Amino acid sequence: MLNLVKKSLLATTASIILALPVYAGSKFCPTELTGVDTLLTTIVTKSAISGALAKQDGYLQMDANGNFMFDYAGDVTTVILDKHSGVVKGLSEPIGTVTGQAAFPQEFAGLAFGVYGWIMGGMVDPMPAIPAKIDWACNDCTLVIDGTTYKSTAGMDAMMPGATEMAMAATAYTGMGPVEIGTLLNGDNGLSMSVRTGGCGAVVGVDGPNAGKVGTLCMNGTFTFDLSGIVLSADPMEMMTSDLKGTGNSNCVLVLQDPMAM
Repeated sequence: MLNLVKKSLLATTASIILALPVYAGSKFCPTELTGVDTLLTTIVTKSAISGALAKQDGYLQMDANGNFMFDYAGDVTTVILDKHSGVVKGLSEPIGTVTGQAAFPQEFAGLAFGVYGWIMGGMVDPMPAIPAKIDWACNDCTLVIDGTTYKSTAGMDAMMPGATEMAMAATAYTGMGPVEIGTLLNGDNGLSMSVRTGGCGAVVGVDGPNAGKVGTLCMNGTFTFDLSGIVLSADPMEMMTSDLKGTGNSNCVLVLQDPMAM
């Protein structure tokens, strides 16, 4: 009889344990796209930026790795989501700012020059060759969100000895085709080129409520380059006097954790 009681208690306890996750899921996470994690802080934002290729003494600059430097700045807002579908319903007022410098390889600039030459030639064949993708990076990124300043961990050894060098590594998905060529900025005769972009990098809170927390910033978006400032010439130095400005919008997710949780 005692053995039967023990077996009954064990079976009942096991049933309760197995049922708990189902109950917890149905009560706290029904069909809404929500979640709670005691170790992580997730911040969902959208940034709108503008910038231009860096110049010095009238000529385009390159960094130590031979990349063109693109300085940018913009506003950061948070998104208002439909909790059931995850669809973005709207944007808040700006909650912060973003500044930094992207590093575009020469083939990225070459694509812009090639597309501009194609447009100026009346969009006749041949269309400039477009690679499947072009990788680019960020030399620097500083975010100020809701009172906390975050910086990319590139060059952070002086501030945080032992910090991992993980600047944002990103990709322009040119093989998917441009979002548009020559119509977005100035109508049918516009001189623009848009590309899809995405990437991730490490950041650390350096000031404010989340100071000391480390995390990953991932973004995806679209960036439009104004090609009207490009100078086409047989003289490479004259081409280096070109201007290349751009504007973009990126959906970003910043996931933070306390270093002790690592």
